[in-house]
Amino acid sequence: MDIGHLSDAIDKVNRSDVAFWHYDVVDGVFNQCLILGDLLYPYLKEKSRLPIEIHLAVEQPERYIDIFSRYKLDYIAVHAETMNEPERVFRRIRECGALPVLAYRAETPPGEDFVDLAKKCAWVLKLTVNPGFSGQKIQDAAVRHIREMSDRLIHAGIGCRIQADGNVNEKTVHTLYEAGARIFTGGSSGLFTEERSIQENVVRLIQSAQCS
Repeated sequence: MDIGHLSDAIDKVNRSDVAFWHYDVVDGVFNQCLILGDLLYPYLKEKSRLPIEIHLAVEQPERYIDIFSRYKLDYIAVHAETMNEPERVFRRIRECGALPVLAYRAETPPGEDFVDLAKKCAWVLKLTVNPGFSGQKIQDAAVRHIREMSDRLIHAGIGCRIQADGNVNEKTVHTLYEAGARIFTGGSSGLFTEERSIQENVVRLIQSAQCS
């Protein structure tokens, strides 16, 4: 996406079959880069017809939840690695009018409390690369974690979907789908490309995911 033509990009996404926006916030501590903040969020919220998932790849997520609490919110993804009291964080998100999403880094396996936490959230967000840097290869461990998460959720009878985030494209999406992911974060490698429109890429990703 060309940030210099954000309005055009929003309009193209609005006219596509994309389900929601994924808005990354990276603090430079949880991961070694800085991405966005709340500056663009109100503009995106005003112009978009779609819900927005705010992904807090940050330490001390409560601070950022409070910052975003002034806006109309849909979903806030918070990392299991950063929460000392997950239930309190989830409650704060709901108080802000949003639904919590449970997030895990690429290298983090689901812990013993995974199912208990997942059933309190809208879905589970699993990073397949390190947050903040495009062009990375999907980590094999992340695919194994998605498979384990899916198996545990099915065994527990919980209809909680798993979102795969990182290097999702026509070549990788089927592997992620087979592992159990059902929501996919599209970025520069699979959704916002120069060769095809956003809608064309959405269709191709869906077809590639479900091919046998």
